[in-house]
Amino acid sequence: MSDERRLPEVERRTFLRYSLFGGVAGGLGVFGLASLGFLWPQLTGGFGEPIPVGNASDVLATIREERAPFAYPSGRLYVVEYDPSAPGAEEAYGQIGVEVEGTGLMALYQKCVHLGCRVPWCQTSQWFECPCHGSKYNRWGEWVGGPAPRGLDRFPSTVDPNGVLVVDTNPANLQTGPARTANVLSQEAEGPNCVDL
Repeated sequence: MSDERRLPEVERRTFLRYSLFGGVAGGLGVFGLASLGFLWPQLTGGFGEPIPVGNASDVLATIREERAPFAYPSGRLYVVEYDPSAPGAEEAYGQIGVEVEGTGLMALYQKCVHLGCRVPWCQTSQWFECPCHGSKYNRWGEWVGGPAPRGLDRFPSTVDPNGVLVVDTNPANLQTGPARTANVLSQEAEGPNCVDL
């Protein structure tokens, strides 16, 4: 007789049952960890907190040179130049915009206030034009057409002591866009529209 010890045989059904339970438990564990990682706050900076966009004078120079808003994708914003001396501009935008070199800079949220699509800039019309449902906004983000209920929402901005434009992208501090009737700029399209819906 040999002294070999034999492991008890495992039935096929028992093996399959434990394999199924183990696979489901492992899958749920991985899903739970992935969900926790997704929900965990990112402390590395970015959307949802103050973001240094760049030197305010350089941002202004880029806007003027390109005749387009300064796009900052990681902050989900555009920076536009506005004239604080225009009738009604200071009352409407002075509390959220900043003055740089005698003019104003204002940060607009890139999200359409209609259904949340990203609103691109149309160089030919000099308007923001939403490709989803055709809402249009002038270069200050004021509503000029389409189903949107108001103008583009705005982020409060400051210029730090080093001349850097800082935009507060915390959604709690987001300023609601101007009403449809608040058309301070009164800008007509300067060329063909990019979106015709």
